[in-house]
Amino acid sequence: MLDKIQWKKWVLPLAIGIVLWLLTPLKPAAINVQAWHLFAIFIATIIACVTKPLPMMATTIIAVVIATLTGIFKMEEVTAGFGNSTAWMVAMCMFMAAGFIKSGLGKRIAYFFVKTFGKRTLGLAYALSLVETVLAIGIPSNNARVNGIMYPIIDNLSREMGSDPKKGTERDMGSFLVFTEYEVNIVTSTMFLTGLAGNMVALGIAKTQNVTISWMQWFVAAIVPGIISLILVPFILYKIYPPKIKETPNAHAWADKKLQELGKMTAAEKIMGVVFVLSVVLWLVGSKFGIDATLVSFIAVALLLVFGVINVKDILGQSFAWNILTWLSIIMLMSQKLMTLGFFPWFSKTLGSALHGMNWVLVLVILFLVYFYLHYLFPSVSTQISALYAGFLSIAIGAGVPPVMAALMLALDGSLYLSTSSYSAGPAALLSSTGYVSNKDWWKLSAIIGLVLNIIWLGGGLVWTKVIGMW
Repeated sequence: MLDKIQWKKWVLPLAIGIVLWLLTPLKPAAINVQAWHLFAIFIATIIACVTKPLPMMATTIIAVVIATLTGIFKMEEVTAGFGNSTAWMVAMCMFMAAGFIKSGLGKRIAYFFVKTFGKRTLGLAYALSLVETVLAIGIPSNNARVNGIMYPIIDNLSREMGSDPKKGTERDMGSFLVFTEYEVNIVTSTMFLTGLAGNMVALGIAKTQNVTISWMQWFVAAIVPGIISLILVPFILYKIYPPKIKETPNAHAWADKKLQELGKMTAAEKIMGVVFVLSVVLWLVGSKFGIDATLVSFIAVALLLVFGVINVKDILGQSFAWNILTWLSIIMLMSQKLMTLGFFPWFSKTLGSALHGMNWVLVLVILFLVYFYLHYLFPSVSTQISALYAGFLSIAIGAGVPPVMAALMLALDGSLYLSTSSYSAGPAALLSSTGYVSNKDWWKLSAIIGLVLNIIWLGGGLVWTKVIGMW
C-alpha cells in the first residue's frame, strides 16, 4: 500500500500548515491561539485535498485526528460532527439517485421527451434540457445524470442519425447535442438546491456562519435566471456551434422503439415516480409543517427501501455518498469550530475593512467573478467550495453584503463556474473525451457560455432577487 501514498504531494500542505502554525501571534488580541492553530490545520487540509496525496476522505480524517490530539477538539465533538444534517441530506439524495437509475424511470422520461419534441435538432436539444431539469430536482449528482442517463441516450441517438466521431461526422448533430447537454447540466445543477451535491456543501458551510437558506428560498431565487438560461443556452449554441443536420424526423421513431423495448412502466418505476413527486412537494412546502429538507430525503429513501425500489446493497454500493458524508462532516465541523473560536468574525472584520466604503453590490460582483474564474485552477467542485467558500462568504459579510445574498450568490456560483475548462468536473472530463467536441472548441465555447451565464445569473440574478425582496 505504501506505493499508493504519493509522499511528494504531502510537501506543500505540510510546509504551509507548519509555517502558519509557527506564525501564531505571540500576543493574540482579536484571535486566540486555538483558532489560529485550527486555521493552519484547515488550510493544510484543503491544500492536501488539491494535491491529493490521499483521497479526500482520508485527508480529512487525518486532519481531525491532528486537531483532536492537539486539544482543539474533544472526541465528543468529533463524533457528534458526523450527525450533521446537511451531510446526511447529500447522502440520502445520492441514494434516491440510485433509485432513479436502477428503476429505469430516468431513461423512460428521456425517451418520452425525445419522442414528443424531437422533430428538429434544436427541438431535441430543448427536449433533453427538459429531461435534465426534471432529473436535477432529485438527482444531486451531475455525474449520475450525465454518465448514467443523458450521455448514453445522446450518443446512441447521434449514431442512429449518422453522427459518429469514428466516421468524422460528429459535427452533423452529436457535437451540438453533447456540448448543449453539458451546459444545460450546469444550469439545472444551479437551479435546484438538490441539483448538485456542491450546493448543499456550500449551504452547509454557510450555516456554520449562521446563514440558513431553505430549498424553497433557493428555488425562488434561481427559477427565473434558470428558465432564461434554459431558453438561451441551446439557442446560442445552435447559432455559434450549429449542427449540420437540422431536421430529425427519425428521432421520433427511434425513441418510440426504445419505449417499446422498455415495455409498460414497472412497479418500481411507478413507485419511484410517486416518491419523487412527493419529495418535490415536501421540499416546496414541508417547512410549513415542520418537515425540513433533510427529513424529506430520509422519508424518500425509507419509502424506496420499504417498496423494494432500492435495497441495502444498493445503499452500501454508493461509495461516493459515504465518502462525501465523511469528509463533508469533518470540513463542516472544522468550519463550525472556526466560527465558535471567533476566527471567521475576525477574518471578515479584518479583510472587510479593506473594502470599507465600497458599495456592497460592487463587492459581491467582484467576489462572484473572482470565485467563478478561479475554477480554472480547480479540477473539482467540492474542493473549491471547501477551500474558498467560507473565506469568500466571510469577506462579503464583513464588507456589508446582506448575509443571505452573499451565501446564495456564491453558492449559485459554485455550479455555474463549471463552464470553464475540460477538467472542471466529472461530466466535463467525460464529454470532452468522447470525440464529439474538440479540445479547442470545448475551451472556446465554455468561455463564451460562461460569460453568458455570468450575465444572466449575476446581472439578471441581482435584479430578480431585488424584485422578490431578498435585498
